[in-house]
Amino acid sequence: MGQQEPISRYAYIVVALFAILQSVIILYSTDYTVRQESGLSGQFIYLPLLLAVFVPSAISYLITNAKSAIFYLNILIIILLTIWISLWHARHSESSTDASPFIAFTTLIVLLFFLLPWMQMRQLEKTWKIDYACLMGFYIKNTLLGIFASAIGGLLVTLILLANFLFKIVNLSSLSQLLSNDLTLWAGFTLGFNIGLIFLRSTFELQFGKFISYIARFFLIILHIIAIVFVIGFIFSYFTGMNATGLGSTAMLWFLILNIILINLVYGDGTQPYQFSAWLNPFVLFSVLLLNFFSLLSIYGILIRVNQYSWSIERLYAFTIALFLAIIIFAYSIAVLRKRTHWIFSLGTINKFGLLGLIGTILVINSPIADFKRITLNSILSGIDNGKIKVDSMLAYDLDELGPNGQQALKKLKSNPEYKKLLEHSSYGDEPKKSLEDVLVLAKNSAELPKSWWDMEDKEHEYYCISLYHSYNCLGFMADANQDGQDDVVMCYASEDSGSFDCIIWQEKHDTWSIVDRQANHYQSVEERDQAWQKLLDGQFNLKPKEWRQIIPQ
Repeated sequence: MGQQEPISRYAYIVVALFAILQSVIILYSTDYTVRQESGLSGQFIYLPLLLAVFVPSAISYLITNAKSAIFYLNILIIILLTIWISLWHARHSESSTDASPFIAFTTLIVLLFFLLPWMQMRQLEKTWKIDYACLMGFYIKNTLLGIFASAIGGLLVTLILLANFLFKIVNLSSLSQLLSNDLTLWAGFTLGFNIGLIFLRSTFELQFGKFISYIARFFLIILHIIAIVFVIGFIFSYFTGMNATGLGSTAMLWFLILNIILINLVYGDGTQPYQFSAWLNPFVLFSVLLLNFFSLLSIYGILIRVNQYSWSIERLYAFTIALFLAIIIFAYSIAVLRKRTHWIFSLGTINKFGLLGLIGTILVINSPIADFKRITLNSILSGIDNGKIKVDSMLAYDLDELGPNGQQALKKLKSNPEYKKLLEHSSYGDEPKKSLEDVLVLAKNSAELPKSWWDMEDKEHEYYCISLYHSYNCLGFMADANQDGQDDVVMCYASEDSGSFDCIIWQEKHDTWSIVDRQANHYQSVEERDQAWQKLLDGQFNLKPKEWRQIIPQ
């Protein structure tokens, strides 16, 4: 992992030119006005941005000299993958407003993170027989260099902003405006990142392997202890009949991912085998076997949700990840059972095939072979047929999000008069209704609130009093708040866990109630607020003149 990479001086020129181009495209492709005026459809609107982000960055990670055929082949593959994944995720976007690059961006980050080291090794060794030790070294090295290069780019932007501030002080306005320009700032970051990246590749030897391994050993033992305690608690709960609060499939997946990462950081590729102490090693091996319980539990938890609510895109992603982790952990377990303490000699082979499988899985997911939207739609329609899925407005939203096929299915459902009514009816409409008269408490000794005020529609902040989803207390009373001889309506509302409450004062003018003041009262604690609130309920209050008056320009 720590070797320097021989990089041609011409590579710096190539990278600098691509960095400047990268900054220009990122700037204008993230500008809303430019996107609107570009005339590009929703499928293509974010394609320039994704190409600008990933292609120059990949060049900076891969380039050694500008004459390598393998280098150009790798860049061509990255360009094609970026185009394919961008278009695949935006294939149903008709306009820029309904297009989003988030999923495509995330997918490309994951895919290129795992793919780049294979390309780097291919360029370095000129063979497809990849050494897993070097491959793992590149994963760690690429991550660290990316962090350091980002810091260099950020530092350069900081210096540009500092120079802009200083030049503004001495009235170098033209130079200051040039430095504060968005293009200058973007160019500063992209140049700093890309030039810094190849400089770090060619200059520094990063020997973090042993250091990271030492840290990983400590945390791996902690994770194994957590696993043992959890399983004991699970068994105890099962036989005592105690109900679990939930299977927590997401937490299980993160737990498994952390275990796999730390196992690989501790043992490497197995060529230089590390063993824990004789008394501790059996515990570690048993804990590796125990991870199968977590992988099965995560899959079971996801399938329970699927049985309740059908497949969704999120559950398909979670299930794919859970299944992949289960296969990796099962392979580890077979190696442990067969070779005991020598199981780590199989680690490199298992992981190499696992990484190839992961890359292949990502590509399959982003293709018609495993179209998650199609699978989700079929599952939802099946759930509707067998009565597992409730037909309501939320279902209409879910179908609409599945693109043209989902919208076509929604249209077909609406052809049924009964379904049409349910799809247009909010699921919240079944909740009991509340009116302000039901919940507003009249303060002690107050006159009744006028009927004309009750009949007024759309009273401000009435929502807080009648909302089914917020716990607000509301009271009202009559008071001559401005001392003009005519009583006004005061309505106050307070959240149960807040140390304050607000009041609104209405005054009647020409048979119309108008808001004349809004007042907020703040206290040090909820208890103090409750005491003040109770005094208002008891009709105990004073009218205090305000210290400041409104300034009205004449």
